[in-house]
Amino acid sequence: MAKNVKKRKPPIFKYAMEEYVGELKLPIDSDIIDYKELTEKFLQNKEDFRIVFDTCVFKKTTINHNVFIRSEFIDCKFIDCDLSNNEFRSSTFIRCEFINTRLTGSHFVECFLSHILIEKSHCSLVDFADCKMELCEFTDSLLNEANFFENKIKNLQFKNLKLEKASFYLTPLKGVDLSTSDIYSIKTDLKSIKGAVISSFQAREVCHLLGINIID
Repeated sequence: MAKNVKKRKPPIFKYAMEEYVGELKLPIDSDIIDYKELTEKFLQNKEDFRIVFDTCVFKKTTINHNVFIRSEFIDCKFIDCDLSNNEFRSSTFIRCEFINTRLTGSHFVECFLSHILIEKSHCSLVDFADCKMELCEFTDSLLNEANFFENKIKNLQFKNLKLEKASFYLTPLKGVDLSTSDIYSIKTDLKSIKGAVISSFQAREVCHLLGINIID
């Protein structure tokens, strides 16, 4: 792990949660759902959808093919969920955890992500563009063909990832440890890869990116 990496803060659950009853939808009198446990719920095909989830646990819930605008996810935990093919625009994620959750094909555009854990999850083809990412931890997850474009990052942590054909452009990886991850055929620019931590076995792959040929 890189030096001076701060410890990620997990979701804060101070009070007991109530079971969310009924169909998952935008409340009539409020756009906030808080202190709820949501199990096997569905939210699909919503356009320009704005909602705030504050202190919630989602279990086996399907939320996909939605467009979220300026939505907020604060102190939320997703377990065994399907969040694929969503678009999150100008949305905020603070102290959230995604465990064994599918984020395949989802887009995060101009979002703020702070103290995030993505663990044992499927995130192929996910996009992070123009995002601010602080203390985001990706571990034991699939991110093949993921795209990181023009992000501002601080204390990004990667561990045991599949990053085949992933792209990093204008997203500085200085100090980010890639040594335990599969970076086969990744695409990047010099500004992004400069200062990344790699293993000796990955040197050939990185040299190839930089146009350097290695003769055995």
